[in-house]
Amino acid sequence: MTARLLLSLLLLGPAAGLRANTLWTDHNMPPQVLTRLTEGQDLALGQRYDEAESRIREAQALAPEHPLCGVFLVATLLSRVQEQFKEGRKEVPADFFNEIDHLVAQAQAQDQDYPASPYPKLYLGAAYGVRGLAKLYAGSYIASYFDGKKGAALLREAVTIDPQLYNAYMGLGQFEYYCGTLSGVLQFVLALPGNPDKGLAMLKECEEKATYACWPCKVYRVGLLLSDRKDYKAAEPELAALLARYPGNLQFCRAAFDALEAGGNTAALRRSAEEVLRRLDQGWQPPQYARLDPEWCRLTLGRAYLQAGEPALAALQFKRLAEQGHGELRQQARDLLKDLPAADAAGPMPQPLSPAARPADAAARL
Repeated sequence: MTARLLLSLLLLGPAAGLRANTLWTDHNMPPQVLTRLTEGQDLALGQRYDEAESRIREAQALAPEHPLCGVFLVATLLSRVQEQFKEGRKEVPADFFNEIDHLVAQAQAQDQDYPASPYPKLYLGAAYGVRGLAKLYAGSYIASYFDGKKGAALLREAVTIDPQLYNAYMGLGQFEYYCGTLSGVLQFVLALPGNPDKGLAMLKECEEKATYACWPCKVYRVGLLLSDRKDYKAAEPELAALLARYPGNLQFCRAAFDALEAGGNTAALRRSAEEVLRRLDQGWQPPQYARLDPEWCRLTLGRAYLQAGEPALAALQFKRLAEQGHGELRQQARDLLKDLPAADAAGPMPQPLSPAARPADAAARL
């Protein structure tokens, strides 16, 4: 009997080990692990992807069996892929799919062992959602569609079991929004009904009630208002706070100036734009796709100060552009200076930074 039992354990050892795992949830994540995960998440939202990956892998080494570590990791890796696509590097690394396939298997094993718990469904749904997006970027459209549908179905199951599982609302809100923006024919053929306004409302609820998902959800929702809807008025109340928290986020850097130009001229946004321009003056060179031309930024900020009734601050921006700018923007600055009160226009000329004052690695300032 002992020999037979030993043989069974040898044959079934790996599987038995999997089945003996703890049910991992949001509530039994070790605090030091969750701290590293959220730090990595903030780094990723600020587009410091290498640092973010390093921090999250530190967390994963401390809790390798917890699927949430894998969720944070693949979300960060996919964010880096998305930025690289904007730069023209249009491929999804093969090792990305190795990471996410491991996460799917890990979460599936938990879901099979604990079908009554919402947490394996939450992690597995998130994994399918990320993998679906990655497959979309890789050009596998049918596989992307099926992963996306499976992910959304699992998240719905999770919130059916626990309606207060607000971290799941981010994925559900994203799915609802994008399905709602498909054409009517595609919605019918793919059986993907959705409602953009409902999706935004779900994302807002996630921001207000979730834990680790609240900040990425806010970034995502405000990003949709800026990129999809061009609704700078709706985004403006949160844009300055997001830019203060994530100064390296290129979308928000550009949006600060777009919002000023569109009439969202608040003191907080002017301060945010001033900080972006300061970093540009110090030698920061964002990628071309960010569309952050320093001269356009300076003219936009100067006009915003002028509209806000601060001609002296406007003059500081116009003078530097008039003296150091080029082409049409330079001429516009000179024309605007002529219309300023003499006392403001005659103020001191701001001095450009000397090369020695510029950081050797501008990216390190982000």
